[in-house]
Amino acid sequence: MSIADRKTNPAATIKKLDKKIKIWISNWVSSPTPRALFLDEPMNAFTDYLKGQDISHTLGDQSENLATWHLINYQNTALNGDPDYEELARASFHYGQMLELKKLLADSDSGASMLLAVSALSFSMAAISGWKDECSSRFNILKTGLDTSLLQLRRNEKHEAGKLFRHFWFLLELFATSIGQKIDTSLYSYPTTLSPYDQALQSWDTSDQTVLQEVISQMANFHLAQTLSSEEDDVLEFDYEERMLFPYEILAFLRIREWANLKNPVTFDHPLMQHPLAQLPPVLNIPNIQLFKDVIDTFNKDLFHEN
Repeated sequence: MSIADRKTNPAATIKKLDKKIKIWISNWVSSPTPRALFLDEPMNAFTDYLKGQDISHTLGDQSENLATWHLINYQNTALNGDPDYEELARASFHYGQMLELKKLLADSDSGASMLLAVSALSFSMAAISGWKDECSSRFNILKTGLDTSLLQLRRNEKHEAGKLFRHFWFLLELFATSIGQKIDTSLYSYPTTLSPYDQALQSWDTSDQTVLQEVISQMANFHLAQTLSSEEDDVLEFDYEERMLFPYEILAFLRIREWANLKNPVTFDHPLMQHPLAQLPPVLNIPNIQLFKDVIDTFNKDLFHEN
């Protein structure tokens, strides 16, 4: 199905993707290999690190793996009609842990870096979960990271990385605008067009529900268009199975509007926003997991307070 077809017939695209993703997720959560790589290995790594093993450089990636495990398990429950929001909260927690660990490594000149799509997902997960303070913290990490090895997006003649993921810039600029800040994007590698997110930024605080539905539908069409490609070298924004029908950037947009006391639609015109993975959850409880607090504390001490 071509990109044009996905825009003109989104319901057919969603039906096709839904069938594919349900099979993929069901196989993934029931297979021993993902469990070993995305759950057991990260948990063992955190425990081993606290016992003194010098594996600090791996912990950010292990946190991302653990976040992926919980996100896909949440999606499995949502697709089966009984969403487990504790799984979603754990996914959000570990995406934040990943971001914090990689920031600490970048700040210590250890060369840590993050992909823009993963950065956007980490930020979105805090918003989706309803964690305003945590969302602000992640925003500050990413904003600072534009100039460090974390993201390293300062403009130069060779640097193209910042041009690839429009939704990263959309989320960063959206949150900045919502708290009265502005990011000077002229300093950075930046997409040649932000469409359709430019319209969403212009209308983010609209009270006109017709305009809002149109803006959301445009973003949903773009999300679907960026899921699958017939071209081997294409770089798409949402081409991982757990992101194809999970419009996290749109859900973050809705939550940020909610924080600004703006009215969101009760129902949506676009079929993507009617999918089980496109539902904004209630505000979630932040997991209180001492093991991971200990990891962050020890990690910070090891990097900056050895003397």
